[in-house]
Amino acid sequence: MNILKRNIIRVFYCWLILFLVSCTQSSQLNPQAPTQEVTAPAPAVFAPKLSTITIPVSFRISTLEEKLNQQITGILYKDDNLEDDNLKVTVVKAGNLALQANGDKIYITIPLHVSATGRWRWEACKSCPRLEKTESTNFDLVVKSESQLSLTEDYQVKSTSISDFEWGSTKPVLTLGPLKIGLARFIEPSLRSQMQTLAGQLDREVQNRLKIKDYVQQAWAQVQQPIPLNKDLDAWLTIMPQAIKVSPLMANNGNFNLQIGLSSYLQTITNGKPKVQLNPILPPLVTDNHLVNNVQIGLMGEISYDHATKILKQQLTGKQFSFSDGRDQLTVHDVALSGSGDKLVVMLNVTGQTKKGFFTKNMAGKIFLKAVPYLDAETNSIRVRDVDYDLDTKDQLLKAANWLAKNRFTQTIESQLSLPFKSQLAEGHKLLQQNLDHAAGLNESIKLTGQITELVPDAIYLTPTSIKAVVNAKGNLSAQIVGF
Repeated sequence: MNILKRNIIRVFYCWLILFLVSCTQSSQLNPQAPTQEVTAPAPAVFAPKLSTITIPVSFRISTLEEKLNQQITGILYKDDNLEDDNLKVTVVKAGNLALQANGDKIYITIPLHVSATGRWRWEACKSCPRLEKTESTNFDLVVKSESQLSLTEDYQVKSTSISDFEWGSTKPVLTLGPLKIGLARFIEPSLRSQMQTLAGQLDREVQNRLKIKDYVQQAWAQVQQPIPLNKDLDAWLTIMPQAIKVSPLMANNGNFNLQIGLSSYLQTITNGKPKVQLNPILPPLVTDNHLVNNVQIGLMGEISYDHATKILKQQLTGKQFSFSDGRDQLTVHDVALSGSGDKLVVMLNVTGQTKKGFFTKNMAGKIFLKAVPYLDAETNSIRVRDVDYDLDTKDQLLKAANWLAKNRFTQTIESQLSLPFKSQLAEGHKLLQQNLDHAAGLNESIKLTGQITELVPDAIYLTPTSIKAVVNAKGNLSAQIVGF
């Protein structure tokens, strides 16, 4: 009887073991990794923003005055013909031209000495003999000219002058024996008719001496050269000017001043001096009364897939996820990150199980998740959205681990996957600001100064080896062209 009882117990346990074994199933996941190639990003994805760089330009008023004095010398006007109007006149510059400026106007005074010869004739009748006498006189006058300056779209200074004159220390007098006859009222109409000619000459001289186009052309060419930012990182700033604006030409404190505004695309580039194709053609000039200095410099940050994988391993390796009140469990053993098209691919090597009553399903293998990366401004990190299983992974899960395909694992990964980007942003900000604080230069021809006030995440894109992010550094930037 005891032997029979023991045999029955043995048979029972055998059947129990067989039953339990039959209630446990194991599945092996081995999906293919996504193979879509990561191609070069479309330009629109990381297109830089249009910025305005201001370049201050100053001219000493005294320099213009000196050049005008050098150019306007000696005889300014001469009429040797008595036959047309019975008057010969020679006008000579009698002293230095004086120039003052205020706002958009310049005021010029020129002392002149005039030598005039007049001829008078008198006939008592047609058959009477004609009396004729020629007399000469000398006198001084001061020409005063007021010119308004403006700029044309072809970079010329336009000067519009109005001129008048005042009598100097000596006035024109004709001496006839004991008689002295004042000639001022006779000569003034002729002199006034010559004022416009003299004003035109002054305008031409001012326009010839203020060569705005030369300065703008120099600035346009210089800023297109890549500007070194950091030797260790081989970082460069590229400026691609698109349009030119200038503030009105104004005089203040002994200088003519204007601001040249270059509407440009700015971008920082690492890993070597970029090759640029210079554009020598100046666009039409636009005068802007409210020129604003604001820039948005595209800062490039990069995280390699290898480095990102190390970060994710620290976040996820050994981590256990539990769902459905503990009935579904998944453990991550390894992680790898790569790119596929415009999405990130997260490979997870996992084991897991699901329980239903006496039944247990085990599974092991790899799963591939695809997600869209983006820059999170609040956390200064690269995060993901729209996380989903790769198509091949999903097919295998539906066959072997349907429970995993239906639970909230993808949402959990989406909330937890994060690649910190704050240090790269801080380093880029620090690098750029340090160079601006120390007047970054290009071959001692351009000095940059400015202030970065804000960093704004812009775009993110994938390369075959890394994740690249663009952050817009907002602030102001001025360029000083050496020699201006």
